[in-house]
Amino acid sequence: MDMIEIKKGGKYTVISQSGKEEPMTTVGEFVGYTILGEEGAICFRVTGENKKNLLRLIPVSGLIAIEFDDEDLLSPKKKEESQDKTTYFN
Repeated sequence: MDMIEIKKGGKYTVISQSGKEEPMTTVGEFVGYTILGEEGAICFRVTGENKKNLLRLIPVSGLIAIEFDDEDLLSPKKKEESQDKTTYFN
């Protein structure tokens, strides 16, 4: 199976864990990846109260699903050669 990569600028619906019983639904524009504490997170631009643009960071460990309906938002990632990418120094 090819690797799938979501595109920056694309609009996605993300379902993630929240501090409540019900999951949180985020609809917004994908901005990129970042680090939140010691783990990875995805960043979305969302519209908050008073129509103000906000950035929402969602820890990768809290992701339940990412939904999209436009196939143009997907880009199959080319498989890279499985080479040892570790660099050792003596």
